[in-house]
Amino acid sequence: MDMKRYWSVMSKKGVQDLRKVIPDGTSKQAAINKARKWIKDNGVKSAFLLGSSIRTGKLLNVILIE
Repeated sequence: MDMKRYWSVMSKKGVQDLRKVIPDGTSKQAAINKARKWIKDNGVKSAFLLGSSIRTGKLLNVILIE
């Protein structure tokens, strides 16, 4: 997955948005790693990483991060 064409945000069950955008990375795994670090640093037990296309705005991935 080329993250330069995608953007990701953190979301939590029951909360639409954690107001955290994960910066573009070089890969899907880079975004996952950044999300894991962010939830650890901010005391969040788990959240979803929502990956969307910049061009179409469509949701492409929902990844549980714990």
